[in-house]
Amino acid sequence: MPASTRAREADQALADYRRKRDFRQTPEPHRTGRGSQGHSFVVQKHHARQLHYDFRLELDGTLKSWAVPKGPCLDPAVKRMAVHVEDHPLGYAGFEGTIPAHQYGAGTVIVWDRGSWEPEGDARRGLADGKLKFALHGDKLRGRWALVRMRGRGRDKQEAWLLIKEDDDEARALADYDVVDAEPDSVVSGRDVDHPPGSDAPSAEQKQPVAAPDSPKPTRRPPQKRPAVKSMRITHAERVIDDESGVTKGELVAYYDQVSALMLPHLRGRPVSLVRAPEGVSGELFFQKHANQNEMPGVRWLDPALDPGHEPLLQIDTEAGLLSAAQMNVIELHTWNATSKAIGQPDRFTLDLDPGEGVDWPAMQEATMLVRVLLDELGLAAFLKTSGGKGMHVVVPIRRHYEWDDVKGFAQALVQHLARIVPDRFVAKSGPRNRVGRIFVDYLRNGFGATTVSAWSVRARPGLGVSVPVHWDELPMLDSAAHWTVRDIAERLDVGNAPWAAMDDGRKGLAAAMKALGWMPGA
Repeated sequence: MPASTRAREADQALADYRRKRDFRQTPEPHRTGRGSQGHSFVVQKHHARQLHYDFRLELDGTLKSWAVPKGPCLDPAVKRMAVHVEDHPLGYAGFEGTIPAHQYGAGTVIVWDRGSWEPEGDARRGLADGKLKFALHGDKLRGRWALVRMRGRGRDKQEAWLLIKEDDDEARALADYDVVDAEPDSVVSGRDVDHPPGSDAPSAEQKQPVAAPDSPKPTRRPPQKRPAVKSMRITHAERVIDDESGVTKGELVAYYDQVSALMLPHLRGRPVSLVRAPEGVSGELFFQKHANQNEMPGVRWLDPALDPGHEPLLQIDTEAGLLSAAQMNVIELHTWNATSKAIGQPDRFTLDLDPGEGVDWPAMQEATMLVRVLLDELGLAAFLKTSGGKGMHVVVPIRRHYEWDDVKGFAQALVQHLARIVPDRFVAKSGPRNRVGRIFVDYLRNGFGATTVSAWSVRARPGLGVSVPVHWDELPMLDSAAHWTVRDIAERLDVGNAPWAAMDDGRKGLAAAMKALGWMPGA
């Protein structure tokens, strides 16, 4: 291909990159830049809304780029999610600095690793076919690697790939060595990601104490063993569990590994119920509150006294427990509105907006905002998440004061009030016949033993939607309550749990709200 044609195509490939950036504000490079003599690669550590790593390979005059939320791993048993993003200019390979607030990707960037790469076979064909194998020759990453595209494209959103270390002499078990923890700093400036070149703070090297002549040099503390069973054997990993998306059981386990740090704060300390799908979402589903001891390593049995007359409740506090549940065909995880340490007094209530037949999405959005208006008038903080299915979930944090029956009774009074003041939109009775063209705000999830699907849980429905926390001002931009799926969730991980960051500070007592609504406990 003539050099002029290659340059023109590279320039066209950067259209998305340039469209997303205001180069009057950001110091990121605008021009294509000049390539290396062969194939260069770079991994940039990027602390935007959430820390992640940008993996880039030089090919055809641009840097083909993937966002890797957890960063590369030297363990062949660990497959890291990599979201294919827009091409970047070759000049970006040397970029370190700060992307200003309100700009695309705002945050700090360092060059975490760099070097050259060699494709195995035809790189262009491998990229097009979704299986690119190559060798890396970097300061931190070496040996044979692969990028494999996951099946399905998730409504034309960014493609999800897996970054996998091949089994060779450069491979190391994650339990023994986590390269992103052990070697966190820039290979160019020596700085850490929060103090890149151009910032006022000294680099990580400058901040190290100077060793005395006869004392050993300062060394990094070896990484601690992660509790998760990263090398666990996944049975029937290749089995497709959802025909619509093509997601396999192995990919579902990889998803829960990917989101574990975001999901565990929602699971930890609360009884959990599980929805298992041994034959996939089209087969029979099993709702499970109890399990045989040691059936799922890491899934705790709670004190039987918490639920007298029944088998012990379950609780998941660790990544190992979450992954072993997924290995046992668990797709959905539901939590109580109370913690196991104070199980008699809920610390939140949940309103599940469940649309009836004939309710379109704009009507759902409007109804969700009406619920918020009512809660605002009652002085209660409200937090929003997609259900991953058809409805929206409004979660209200409260102080532990009332028992289950009182909290459930108050939630029912709220729903009855909505049905009275907006009868063409809301209904206070459950059942499909009662809510044709209207929305039932399900208050029944607030009784003892009732549960609601956890944030970041996958739903056992065609398409595998995910329940995701959202800011209220994002509601108009959602296209459904299953706006994100397993296939495209990676684009949301930078936001993470930020929409619910103020939940603990937002806890209010219910007495004033009960009085304002004209409802009292025992009424």
